[in-house]
Amino acid sequence: MKDAADAILRPEQAAYLEALEPPRDALLAKMEKCAKDRGLPISDPEVASFLAVTARARAPKLVVELGTNIGYGAIVMARAAGPLAKVITIELSPEHVKTAREFIEEAGLSSRVEVVEGAAITELDKIAGPIDMAYVDCVKEEYPRYLELLVPRLGERGVLVADNVMWRGHVARPDAAGAEAARAKALGAFNEALVRHPALRGVILPLGDGVAYAVKV
Repeated sequence: MKDAADAILRPEQAAYLEALEPPRDALLAKMEKCAKDRGLPISDPEVASFLAVTARARAPKLVVELGTNIGYGAIVMARAAGPLAKVITIELSPEHVKTAREFIEEAGLSSRVEVVEGAAITELDKIAGPIDMAYVDCVKEEYPRYLELLVPRLGERGVLVADNVMWRGHVARPDAAGAEAARAKALGAFNEALVRHPALRGVILPLGDGVAYAVKV
């Protein structure tokens, strides 16, 4: 959920687009409240809608998510992908893993969504693929490595979506300092690698905090 004003769109544009979002069902609304109360960064509603549209269009058999948090994105993608899809979602925090599994069970998706506890790079390296859809919303400094690991594992016409790729606007500004500078540098490198990768056709979209979208070609 949003923890700051949109850094890409003007406020009135962001408000207009957010108002277009349909009301979430009871479970997603409950999860949004949980995230807000705990100060947890789950996907913005418009990014979740983009994930749902992408999953519905691609009809993936295997979805891999890096950064489960409380399971919001995993549930959205599993629902949209349909009953034949398997979602593997990776989360380092034991507390988040426990909460995500509880919400996934409440959603009736425990048989199709596997929450793996561990570091994203370590666990992703164990997945052979082919991955039909990947969603990255994890450690920002590690985005370039995620890309290196994901591209060979993507199947034909495999889709990659990554959130927060503009990082509150810091990626486009030269004045970021400290930890923000490290994150901005890593995300900038990720963005350039994604749009220039010979195996991908990619674009950066002005959704939320910036969303990268690419298809394997």
